[in-house]
Amino acid sequence: MIYAERTSSCINGANLDITFTITDPAFDGPLPAVLLLHGFKGFRNWGFFPMAAQVLASRGMIALRADTSLNGMRGTNDRVVAPEDFASNTISAELLDLHTLVASLSQELGTRWNGTLHIVGHSRGGGLSHVLGRELLHEQQPPMQLGRLVVWNSIAEWQRWTPRQRDSWLTEGHIEMENTRTGQMLQMNSTYLVDIEDNAQRFDIQEASRALRGRLLYIHAEQDVTVPLREVKGLVKAAGCEDRLVTVPQTGHTFGITHPVERITSAFVRVIEQTADWLTQ
Repeated sequence: MIYAERTSSCINGANLDITFTITDPAFDGPLPAVLLLHGFKGFRNWGFFPMAAQVLASRGMIALRADTSLNGMRGTNDRVVAPEDFASNTISAELLDLHTLVASLSQELGTRWNGTLHIVGHSRGGGLSHVLGRELLHEQQPPMQLGRLVVWNSIAEWQRWTPRQRDSWLTEGHIEMENTRTGQMLQMNSTYLVDIEDNAQRFDIQEASRALRGRLLYIHAEQDVTVPLREVKGLVKAAGCEDRLVTVPQTGHTFGITHPVERITSAFVRVIEQTADWLTQ
């Protein structure tokens, strides 16, 4: 498959750069676009994202994979080079980035884009996909129209800490965590927690799933220990989306893909093929 790939950026309301890579296939336009959203401690070039963009492009979509402005990577790195950015990140900040990026698409893609936007999100990016999708569905204006969504091993809830951890986080003003891939010790400020609690209604993944029913496909690894399968099963049952859950056996949270990529797994091949099929129906 022949495609053109370029990296661009736009500025959000906080005057911060949002970096994204566009994979544009050699098909006659106009074409739909698909936005790929990374998870916690992720970035647009992590592991399977470049491959996913190429496969989706081969199926006739303009693929965009984005770095949110406060992921700490500063555009091109695969390590956190701005830990102060990472520490200050919030879900509200990421949503601001994503709305800014969507608003820039008409100018960025021009006549190559037909106005339809699909969304694919992994892990925490799956949670963002829910919230962004619901907001775009309610607020969409020409030429943008929301298409379909796929979430891979998506979280079903934002609060992933115990009451004791919450109290300590608020008292200390931050928590520390290790990025096991790089060995870096990172901090996250308590503003992340406060933002989630203050925006519980806006960030409600279950309500978003209901709103997006019929557009949304869940793909989840049977052996995911980061986001257990039972978590998403509870979500799709509560939202009435049980028929939209695909379980991938004998694989985990990243479908066996590492960064850098060591091998392409059969599990990920299944995931990306089912994703492409759903988005092109």
